[in-house]
Amino acid sequence: MKRYSEMTLAELQMEMERLRREAETLRKRGDMVTLGILEQKYFLAKSYYLGTKPFQIGRRYRVYGHDVPFEIEYFNGVFAWGRFQGSTEQTGFPVGMLDTETPPF
Repeated sequence: MKRYSEMTLAELQMEMERLRREAETLRKRGDMVTLGILEQKYFLAKSYYLGTKPFQIGRRYRVYGHDVPFEIEYFNGVFAWGRFQGSTEQTGFPVGMLDTETPPF
């Protein structure tokens, strides 16, 4: 299998759709551990699909699974590094987890 960084946009779209379908099946079965792994793969594929251009350093974004706004300080590859509002601890997320829309999972 190719790395996400080597895939075309069309291949990344197909991979995200495949992961989304597989996640639905796992959710129905109640396999939450494997579902968590698929979610991470989905967000990484989405990160390579989106790239960092839609995001801006200094802006705040919602992170999937978190309620506190996250402010981007810098990018490293497809990861955004920064801090949650009110925190001094720096952390990173794949940019595919930063969104204003409801995630597919």
